[in-house]
Parts: sequence; C-alpha cells; structure tokens
Amino acid sequence: MLFTKSRLQGSSVVVTLPANNGEKPESNKEYIVVYSDDGTITLIPKLDDPFSGGAEGEFYELEEWSELSPEGRELL
Repeated sequence: MLFTKSRLQGSSVVVTLPANNGEKPESNKEYIVVYSDDGTITLIPKLDDPFSGGAEGEFYELEEWSELSPEGRELL
C-alpha cells in the first residue's frame, strides 16, 4: 500500500503521488477532480475533445428514426 501526505502550498493543498513499482504518473497532465461525500478524491485524466478537428459535417449521422411516426403517450 502506498501512502502520501498533503501539504499547504500558498492557498492550495498539494498531494504528491508516489511511484508504484517504478511506474510514475505522467507529469504536466490535466485531471478532473471529483470529491465524494465519504472523503474520497478521484482524479480522472482529462481527454482532448475528439470532435474538435475535422471538416464541418464530418461527424453528421443520418436520422435513424425518420421513417417512424409517433404513437401512444409521446403525442401528449
């Protein structure tokens, strides 16, 4: 089991992440931070937007439900 300790640096709390069997977390990487009610802090690697590149309309999908007509309670 790995242990670390938090410390105050300016107005931020810093937690250093120890290496695990020689594996180190990637440096200068952005994470989404999630604080849970039970005190758990989860770091999720932030991904680049996969739709940021490409030509306009490249990711367009044809309407799959166009030939269906509404019926039942969805008409309300």
